[in-house]
Amino acid sequence: MTAKYMQLAKEIVKKFGSKGQFASVAGAGNVRAVHAEEGNIRVEFEVEKDQTNHFETLHGGCTATLIDNFTTAALLLTKQARPGVSVDLHVTYLSAAKIGETLILDSTVTKQGRTLAFTKAELYRKRDNVMIATGVHTKAFPAMKKSE
Repeated sequence: MTAKYMQLAKEIVKKFGSKGQFASVAGAGNVRAVHAEEGNIRVEFEVEKDQTNHFETLHGGCTATLIDNFTTAALLLTKQARPGVSVDLHVTYLSAAKIGETLILDSTVTKQGRTLAFTKAELYRKRDNVMIATGVHTKAFPAMKKSE
């Protein structure tokens, strides 16, 4: 079953890296899926210059976008396979990441119901497991209006 989720994860990562979509500003084009199972995706990437701030460390907005994108990807790797809409996104920044460093982003669905889902993410440096940021993301599944 993990192979099924891994293939889907690779397709999601590729879509997030598409030029012309906002996700591409987070550098999703260089992101690689390294693990996937139901409700969980782990990706890795190298910090690139266009993902950094004027201190040449990973930009906080880029971090938030990556967490947003890949907690949503974790939701797409569930039986419901619904992305939902953001209700709340909370990111805690713990350390800096420099250009060229390889980072791992591990995103998990912690609870999913009929109308809400709760996800979490951890972003850490691969070389020494130093935590760069954590995120908690709540998503809603609005009721669909019946067409008239």
